[in-house]
Amino acid sequence: MSYLSLTFAGFVILSLVLYYTVPAKLRWGVLLAASLFFYGCFDLRYLVFLLSAAATTYACARLVGKTKHKKWLVGGCIALNAGVWFVIKELPWLFTTAVRVLDRSGLHWDAPTLSLLVPVGLSYFTLQAIAYLIDVAKGKVEAQRNFFQYLLFLSWFPAIVQGPISRYDQLMPRLLHTNKFSYEGMRHAALLVLFGLVKKMVIADRLGILANHCFGNYEDLSGIVLYLGVVAYSIQLYADFSGCVDLCRGVSGLFGVEMVQNFDRPYQSRSVKEFWSRWHMSLSGWLKDYIYIPLGGNRKGTFRKYLNITVTFLVSGLWHGAGFNFFLWGLMHAAYQIIGELTLPFRKNAKQLIGMKEGSASERICQTVITFHLVALAWIVFRAGGLATGIDYIRNMLTTFNPWVLVDGTLFRLGLSQNHLVFLVAHIVLLLHIQHRFPRQEDTLRGVLDAHLVLRWIIYLVLIFDVLLFGVYGKGYDMGSFMYGGF
Repeated sequence: MSYLSLTFAGFVILSLVLYYTVPAKLRWGVLLAASLFFYGCFDLRYLVFLLSAAATTYACARLVGKTKHKKWLVGGCIALNAGVWFVIKELPWLFTTAVRVLDRSGLHWDAPTLSLLVPVGLSYFTLQAIAYLIDVAKGKVEAQRNFFQYLLFLSWFPAIVQGPISRYDQLMPRLLHTNKFSYEGMRHAALLVLFGLVKKMVIADRLGILANHCFGNYEDLSGIVLYLGVVAYSIQLYADFSGCVDLCRGVSGLFGVEMVQNFDRPYQSRSVKEFWSRWHMSLSGWLKDYIYIPLGGNRKGTFRKYLNITVTFLVSGLWHGAGFNFFLWGLMHAAYQIIGELTLPFRKNAKQLIGMKEGSASERICQTVITFHLVALAWIVFRAGGLATGIDYIRNMLTTFNPWVLVDGTLFRLGLSQNHLVFLVAHIVLLLHIQHRFPRQEDTLRGVLDAHLVLRWIIYLVLIFDVLLFGVYGKGYDMGSFMYGGF
């Protein structure tokens, strides 16, 4: 059941009616039933993995205070759940890679293709379950006594496909709270859903046409055309992922359940370190709290700090996908942060030499532009189907200088007509203006909701017709496809 389908809309409406009409003490049960039904609609077999993760971590958390071997118990449970994730997500790639290595060495092995069932949202509910177990073991939260309430925490349907990754103490109280119907809350949540649909269907999916053309034909393209493909993909990934999170947070808000934000204008970051405090913030926070800090963080010397950064970003790359390109992507971001710290004195001296003042507009612009291009360079490796493809793409992009493609009509042969391209650029400029004008998303929503009745409804209708008239539809379009849903 796609988040963008009419079936999903009907499902949400029916769930809302049931939620606000049943007695307050039964409402969490409606949320659980809706979540399990939604997840089961993908494939009933997926429920086995969800229930297994829930059962093992629930039981382990309940036993933590009753055994002297807490570390072994918790470590074993984490290893079990992380192992299931690793086997499902990584083993097919490792198997295929091993077969290729044997073939190249002359040891031909007629091995069958290894294909495993990959449950939707496996990475998300696995991380939530592990974080819950660790927090219980550290005494940060009490172990949940009611298994079905804990299962609701792991299976909450607006978040299970693509996040955000919620902590137990953040989400659980809100799921169990007897939320009363609120017209103001409904308006706020519905507007957030509309914003998400515009980002996804009008901006991201149209940018995807351009990005797919460039990455799919990189051998025949070069220079600025490939550069624009990278820019298109970078913005597409942000608009798609943040659009989905807006939609999911909005749907959750219809039930009075607030979820954490996942983005804070990441492409306005002035360093790669700052970028990771603004991009996929729930994953960044998870990696920091459950990987980087337990490894020692920055408490055990400079070398150990840099090693911990590298390991953390390698785990991030591993989480995102199976392949050498994802490992290289993680290593690039680790290198960015390490080199950035090592070269800080040099960069300060360089700015003094050219007369660039600390905190000036020129410094902010320069840092933002450089950071964006460093991140975009890593996105090439991330997006490429393989490591060799990413390297070839970068070589073709950097070895040709062809500025004339900006005026000779080449851009209109990349999958988008002139009108669609102009329309797309206008939407991107508007999005950037809104984010600059209203740094916090809540300020944007409040600005619309507090506007005069006539203006407010004009904005509502413009957003609705924007999606209906200019959203990407048609043959070959997969309405259920969210880019981060595959990670």
